[in-house]
Amino acid sequence: MVNNDLRSLWEQRLADYETSGKSIATWCREHSIRNNQFYYWRKKLRMDQVENNQPVKWLPLEVEQANLAPGSIGVHVGQATVEIKPGFDPHLLRQIVKVLQTI
Repeated sequence: MVNNDLRSLWEQRLADYETSGKSIATWCREHSIRNNQFYYWRKKLRMDQVENNQPVKWLPLEVEQANLAPGSIGVHVGQATVEIKPGFDPHLLRQIVKVLQTI
């Protein structure tokens, strides 16, 4: 496989993982990929992005604690508020924020 083909393959795999909502271990097991391969390629592609001076997109967030259940916080993304309770799924939160960014 040519280096660019391999890079494209791993970019797609990482994108698939991001939208899966699964843990890395579960996703890798389901796709017959070793965890260390996953971490290697994630780090490599992130470092390449930084080296190529591609801008990192930061999303403005506001955090609120009033009027919420004890121990939870509210995260404002645009006009939407997401209530985050202890034990939340970080992968699900990542997906929600990505969707809210597009609205």
